Amino acid sequence: MAYVESDSQEEGAMNQTEHQNRVKLPESLTNEMGKVAATLPDWQLDAGLLSPRTWAEYRSALRGLTGMSEVIATCDALLNQVGGDGFAVLELGPLLDACGSPENGLRAVTALLSLLASPLRAFDRWPLWKPLGTNTDIDPMRATGTGYNPLHIDVVNSTLPPDYSALLCIRPDPRGRGESLVSQLRRAVSRLGPADLRLLSEEAYRDGSFHDLTGVGREWNPFPVLDGLSKSKGFVRFTAKMLAGADPDDPHTKAARALEQELIAQQRRFLLNRGDLVIVNQHLCCHGREPLGDGQEQLHPDERRLLLQIFLRNPEATV
Repeated sequence: MAYVESDSQEEGAMNQTEHQNRVKLPESLTNEMGKVAATLPDWQLDAGLLSPRTWAEYRSALRGLTGMSEVIATCDALLNQVGGDGFAVLELGPLLDACGSPENGLRAVTALLSLLASPLRAFDRWPLWKPLGTNTDIDPMRATGTGYNPLHIDVVNSTLPPDYSALLCIRPDPRGRGESLVSQLRRAVSRLGPADLRLLSEEAYRDGSFHDLTGVGREWNPFPVLDGLSKSKGFVRFTAKMLAGADPDDPHTKAARALEQELIAQQRRFLLNRGDLVIVNQHLCCHGREPLGDGQEQLHPDERRLLLQIFLRNPEATV
């Protein structure tokens, strides 16, 4: 069950997110990017990643724009400082408007992300930007469901999960709910005892299937939650979904539940507005979602919440 803060705590946490983790593009940079967007080529992919040519063209088009280096430096600090929160929210609604069309807007956002890492299409049967709409007929816990989507990292059952996971809000929940959740994995791990750490380091956890994937290494199922690698290279392979049918008396389940409780106790909650792009460094941070507002069945599918998901890979990562 999701952790619910008191009203005062919740308001403070949301305000803290607004001030500390939100990045707003300067108006002049937004206008410049809007003009450049129409000149950007369609992206081409190579083994799931932006092709070297597309990556170079996107970076060249944006890198020299006034104010861009400061924006990228701010994002890099928020995402990659080992002791930091490991996430950032870019307010890109004005950029989408300045680009004039959805296609130009998505190219501009993709080019912006290419200055941080290389965009990755991990799921072969989906486009680079995977649509995550709202489906009232599936398990509410799923990414496109209407219920609580518990804390997790994406592609948890692989040897090399995406370095970053990003979600672009195209349409917020008209019912005003569906708050995003984030929690710093490494801080939670640091509060566990030696017995739990030992159990979490054993290959005893399973989640989902593994097929039609590119750029994420090999299947690792069962896997350890803690892989023993450095914070910049390794992952805390956690997803609360793997515990749904687990034996509650199993020591490995209890250790994972202890980690989950630490994550929930420190989680941050915030709503995404249209054009907000939340980026999560999966080496440091996990994410989830609170339930959407009641009455989703009464909304037309084209009125319900819609996000677009993309992954990023550090250029130096080895698949």
